[in-house]
Amino acid sequence: MKKLLALCALLIAVPAVAQDYYGLQEYGLRKNTTRVEMYGGVALPQDNWQKNGFDLGTTGFTAGLGFTRNLVPFFGLGLDGNYAQLGDGEKNAAGDYYRTGVVTGLVTGRFSFFPSQATRVYIPFGAGLAHTFVRQKLAAGGHVTTDGTGLANMLGAGLEFDLDDSLVFGVEGRYYYIKTADEVKDTFGRGHYHHILVMLKLGCRF
Repeated sequence: MKKLLALCALLIAVPAVAQDYYGLQEYGLRKNTTRVEMYGGVALPQDNWQKNGFDLGTTGFTAGLGFTRNLVPFFGLGLDGNYAQLGDGEKNAAGDYYRTGVVTGLVTGRFSFFPSQATRVYIPFGAGLAHTFVRQKLAAGGHVTTDGTGLANMLGAGLEFDLDDSLVFGVEGRYYYIKTADEVKDTFGRGHYHHILVMLKLGCRF
């Protein structure tokens, strides 16, 4: 009987020692933790990026960097910087075309569903500033640039996976609503623009 009890105690002690030595991976979100994320993907301008029937920009690319602090497991606040470069627009009769970009800086929030799981669905949102430039590339050479800074709002949805206890990989879609500055509004006749981003992301938690 004593030998059996000793064997049971040994079997219980070995996993505990192994856990202390190797450590266990911790998946899911926890409060008072920080994450930094890099992301990139495709920028999709909507129909209102036009002037006189010509596109100010077509499908392009986007890249950005985000910082989030989890206040509780399911909710965090942070900062986000993004650059969206639209592709070259259509040429007019003179051979001129437009090239457009939007730089945004937002204060962001994020609601996460299933925060204790290794796979999560989440909703990001944010508000801040957007600097928009529209550059008309002249066929004769040179360019004319119209730019200005206005307000921006963002709403999205994402799916992410814990690769280990610190790395996160995911896919995210965002909708941006840009209120244009007077310089852009007066030139192109629109008080707002909107576009969609579809991105892959890689983040680090600590």
